[in-house]
Amino acid sequence: MEKFKSFITEAKEEPYELVVFNNSGDNIRDVGNSGLAKLIKLLDKSAENVGVKIHHIDFVGCYVTKKGGKTFLNSWSFNEDAEVIKPDEKADSAEYQKPIEINPERTIIMPRGLGTIGFTSSRAWVDMIRLFEEDGFKTVPSVDCWDVCSSKFYCDGLFRNAGLRTPKTVPVAYSDDAERAIKELGTKFPVIMKSSSGTQTGVGVVIVESMRSLHAIVQMTSLLMKNIDLVVQEYIETKYDVRVIVHNRKVIGSMKREVITGDVRSNVSLGAEASGFELTEIEEKDCLTAAGVVNGELVGVDFIPAKNREKEQPYMLEVNSMPGFGGIEEIEKGLTDNILSHYLNRDNWTLDKSTET
Repeated sequence: MEKFKSFITEAKEEPYELVVFNNSGDNIRDVGNSGLAKLIKLLDKSAENVGVKIHHIDFVGCYVTKKGGKTFLNSWSFNEDAEVIKPDEKADSAEYQKPIEINPERTIIMPRGLGTIGFTSSRAWVDMIRLFEEDGFKTVPSVDCWDVCSSKFYCDGLFRNAGLRTPKTVPVAYSDDAERAIKELGTKFPVIMKSSSGTQTGVGVVIVESMRSLHAIVQMTSLLMKNIDLVVQEYIETKYDVRVIVHNRKVIGSMKREVITGDVRSNVSLGAEASGFELTEIEEKDCLTAAGVVNGELVGVDFIPAKNREKEQPYMLEVNSMPGFGGIEEIEKGLTDNILSHYLNRDNWTLDKSTET
């Protein structure tokens, strides 16, 4: 009987094909080092280690064809440096890969390049992934998870409803609403101002020292983007924050990120130092709760630790539906391999919701 159970388990562990959607145009900054090429190479190496075939797709220029009951993806090619080869202005200059056949029974889709609507995304890309989900494809993250995580203000409300502790957060309703928002926030300066949906690797988050500065920044930002969704937030002084990777309702990695000297941000992509970090029971529980309320299967949860970590809840900041693995992989060796290995068992293609709170 035991041998039969073992055979059944092994039979479920079959290779699959992984399709990773990137977005070569999602870097809104005018500097290099977006980290995309590094991530592609990391995923390629892990896929090879696990025995999974991987395909890279760029949302820009991608289109879907269906023929003979089969579905194919058509995408620009990538060079040896993991950079997409963009066409020039000449007619028919686009260099496309061989059409990639996808099938919901053997293909997992990672739409990592969905970006943020209004900043780095397109409704057409979102609809494309939603239609894949309608056709039975497994997507990590799901469009619903991506959508929820795209709003820091909405997540803040979900966190509070779930009993989590968060910094006080108030939305700015219009360009001359700064004073009212600060009054409602009820805290002294400095405060944090950020776009609820449009930050990228920490860019879009600023510390503001006075009402005079906040009023001017809100006005200028609203002038450049009339309908931008700004929020002001309580400033919690800390020397570091914590990034936790949650996969299938389990914590699989965590790291401490030092706040950059002279800054309030701690993004590794901006140069912050990272190191290993052991969670308390309260911190782990709250991270799992945060991942659960956004229905996240593979997410990065960020928090600021409490002064008394053993007895007090951390300040939950956000959940990232598409966390990068480059920084934490250097601390948690083999983390990416373990993530891809998880899906060799087809039973794991259904998210385990048993630990949701």
